Amino acid sequence: MSGEIDLRRLERCFAGAIPAVICTRSAAGEPNITYLSKVELVDDQRVALSNQFLSKTATNLAEHPRASVILLDPATHDEYRLTLAYERTERRGRVFEQLRRDVDAIAALSGMQDVFRLRAADIYRVVELEVVPPNQRRDGTSGAAPAPAVDAGPGVTRLAALGARISRCADLDTLVRVTVDGLAELLGYQHTSLLLLDERGERLFTIASHGFEAEGVGSEIPLGEGAVGIAAAQGSPVRVGNQLQMTKYSRSVRRSYEETGEVRPGREVAVPGLSNADSRLAVPALAMGQLVGVLVTESRRPAAFTDIDEAALTMVASIVAVAVEAVRAEERVAAATSPAPAAAGVNRGGRLTRVRFFEVDGSTFLDGDYLIKGVAGRILWSLLQQHEADGRIEFTNREVRLDPSLALPDFRDNLESRLIMLKRRLEEREAPVRITKTGRGRFRLEVDGRLALESVGA
Repeated sequence: MSGEIDLRRLERCFAGAIPAVICTRSAAGEPNITYLSKVELVDDQRVALSNQFLSKTATNLAEHPRASVILLDPATHDEYRLTLAYERTERRGRVFEQLRRDVDAIAALSGMQDVFRLRAADIYRVVELEVVPPNQRRDGTSGAAPAPAVDAGPGVTRLAALGARISRCADLDTLVRVTVDGLAELLGYQHTSLLLLDERGERLFTIASHGFEAEGVGSEIPLGEGAVGIAAAQGSPVRVGNQLQMTKYSRSVRRSYEETGEVRPGREVAVPGLSNADSRLAVPALAMGQLVGVLVTESRRPAAFTDIDEAALTMVASIVAVAVEAVRAEERVAAATSPAPAAAGVNRGGRLTRVRFFEVDGSTFLDGDYLIKGVAGRILWSLLQQHEADGRIEFTNREVRLDPSLALPDFRDNLESRLIMLKRRLEEREAPVRITKTGRGRFRLEVDGRLALESVGA
């Protein structure tokens, strides 16, 4: 192998931002060229290639165990040619699991999780590594473009400062806001979102975000769907370095499968967030080995996030998960000892707001515009009914938790999270109904004007 270039200096090429190209040949000398989803660095002398649907490639390697792979640097667009010698195939272990996570993330971009999956990780020894001569540049010069400076990532001091801020948060509303704001202010992650696991452990819901045109509070992602859902389902970080290119690649693979009749079209996966985001890093937030949520950051730059970013976000996500569980426990204790609220006079003046509630899924509309659904929608409907019946404005988390119409689970009911999500959604919509926290385990329902409630049966 050439001693001029160290494989570890090509870190950006192994991030999967641009699909690699592999060429093999049969015993008769017939070449075969195809794209690879991912090339993984194993050590200083070896790489692993994702083996998914490379039947012709596998046949050629059985006859002639050599291959040539082209890697591209997403930042400089420099090309590198690796001459490889096949060594072995792995179907378990660290390298296989890392490749599997990356391939799953690519598959999720086109809804092909059922078929676009890793079968094995093929391990190759790098026999030769060379720089592909670049084209003449516009300035008349040639040669490789200078590599951009590598971001050193957030320092330990700033990570400690964010951890200290999180540790001082006394309630969940403050905690989630401090987290996303601190990620931007202290660590430089300007586009982030925090999602929490729902009561059934099946979906994630957005509770806070920073840097987006719309805050997106209340949006949901099923486990296993997209980079965020995969990070949650597998309990491991998922990093996508060139999402725009990967989407085109995965769609082209899907079209070729559809043309052969091997698979029906999968549905597109709509990932909310930064428009034209090219990089996404999703990190699971775990507490005592249990999933609490997912922390996500995005960028329009290709290959924007490195191993350092992954390590930093993993540390923050762990701190947040533990803090969320601690705050939830304190909220439950406080709610259990809160005194019963008093009634208030009914306000019958002001503008009329029509509230329409659908029993089938809790979808709630204000004056014909969608507001929220699910548990949060059912909570709002219950509060509004009580307000209309006897003028109630003061409530406790305890009585809401015991409301039989909500059918909350005994364990991990996420009530506080749902109240925060509802509160922010009402504020975002500038609705005539607001929720204001009045103490530990207590809140007030503020209604501006009159309400007309309509329930639509299942």
